[in-house]
Amino acid sequence: MPDRISLIIPVKNEEDSIAKLLDSVIGQSLTPDEVVITDGGSIDGTDEIIESYKRKGMPIQLIKANDSYPGKARNIAIKNAKYDMIAMTDAGIKLDKNWLKYLYRCVEEDNGVDVVYGNYEPVTDSFFKECLAVAFVPAPKLINGKKMRSHFIASSLMRKKVWESVGGFPDFRAAEDRIFMEKIKKGRFKTAYAPEATVLWDIPSNFSAVFKRFFLYSMHDIKAGRWRDWHQSVLVMYAFGLIIALLGVFNSPLWFILLLVGLASRALGLIFERRKDASLSDKLSIRGVTLVTAIMVWIDIAMFCGIVDYFKHKLFGKE
Repeated sequence: MPDRISLIIPVKNEEDSIAKLLDSVIGQSLTPDEVVITDGGSIDGTDEIIESYKRKGMPIQLIKANDSYPGKARNIAIKNAKYDMIAMTDAGIKLDKNWLKYLYRCVEEDNGVDVVYGNYEPVTDSFFKECLAVAFVPAPKLINGKKMRSHFIASSLMRKKVWESVGGFPDFRAAEDRIFMEKIKKGRFKTAYAPEATVLWDIPSNFSAVFKRFFLYSMHDIKAGRWRDWHQSVLVMYAFGLIIALLGVFNSPLWFILLLVGLASRALGLIFERRKDASLSDKLSIRGVTLVTAIMVWIDIAMFCGIVDYFKHKLFGKE
């Protein structure tokens, strides 16, 4: 008899994206037996939209948990899930119609599998998003002979015992998924990969949304003790950049050319890395290099602002 599956989703203020996700859940070729949604404190119309799907007969269990970060919200949803097989995704996602089918197929083919990671693709429906994806979305890697982006918690399936064994998700706004998946890896659970199980991830569409996202990531990554994951390398890079800028001021303006070349080279390296990625354009011209560079610098600025905000709160005790 096939396993019954609980799909868990954390949400907060997702009125613009939750309907698209729930429609894609309904359209699955293998539908989950229940959908457990934890609302971490929405103040928009998210709950009303979810309730409307529930009234239409969708097997939704909506749990309200005010002021909950995604990690805590996932823990609440999994704890209240009826079934042992747990699928996970997030708002801002659209599921391919065969997503859950391909994830679960790995378990059907090998009942010893504990965790399955699916694939994810950024939605690049504008030139800005295409360049943003180049700037921060990892390139696909070859796994079991097929290219995919894996270890994305919003495209995963696992047994509830895995979650229990590693102690659930930590209660952080960012990095909670990385910490959780690292614990799974250390636990040596049997892991499978389903490159055909794809979710479409909607990334920010403008500079303002990019700043807001990476500002929060920066601040909360430090809170989670994960500054080495991202901040350390960027800080070292800009320390060298500052030295070159000082040489430009006090030695020769030619040093500023080296600084600009360094920034452009960083963007070109990412573009070259993704030159065979079918989900991104292979025609990123001077315009593209310029925009990728600008986005990368903008993300770095957001990171620095997040650092300042973290220490401001730390010093003055403001939350």
